[in-house]
Amino acid sequence: GGIKKDNTLKIICELGAGSGRNAFVFLSLIPKIKYIIIDIPPALAISERYLSQVFPKKKIFRFRPFESFSEIKDEFEQADILFFLSSQIEKLPKGSTDLILNISSLHEMRMDQIKYYLKQIEKLTEKGGYFYFKEWKKAYVPYEDIYIKAEDYKLTHHWKKIFMREAKIQTKFFEALYRLE
Repeated sequence: GGIKKDNTLKIICELGAGSGRNAFVFLSLIPKIKYIIIDIPPALAISERYLSQVFPKKKIFRFRPFESFSEIKDEFEQADILFFLSSQIEKLPKGSTDLILNISSLHEMRMDQIKYYLKQIEKLTEKGGYFYFKEWKKAYVPYEDIYIKAEDYKLTHHWKKIFMREAKIQTKFFEALYRLE
């Protein structure tokens, strides 16, 4: 991974990419970028199918089970767009991405799951890399009967807040950008 001195992103990872619309934008604007998608079914299959069709010349690492990263290391390094189940996040190498995105899906989880993913996000982010997320300011999780608020997304002291603010269009959301020190 690595954000070079000129601040060019080389590897973006999106947790919860849905249809792949953000990936489409980044891959269209920065054609040399490597884009990793981590999601759950059926969204993972939808984004894999969509992005494979709209970027037919890109090298695609299609979702598949694997025991350890060493099995897929070469393909991982050569692929342009990669697809993994959320259960495979722990198998991805430490510091392997410059920017991690999560838009409107952390608030669908239990607090223990949110803590787990925030830990994995920190592990995957290269020192000097970024984490951007956008969630409901206050979300109700019916099956847990809890509310999750912006303050509940606790990042470790290793992160430096760049901003945390109300989203401009969807004002019931907040957006935040942090840099890993």
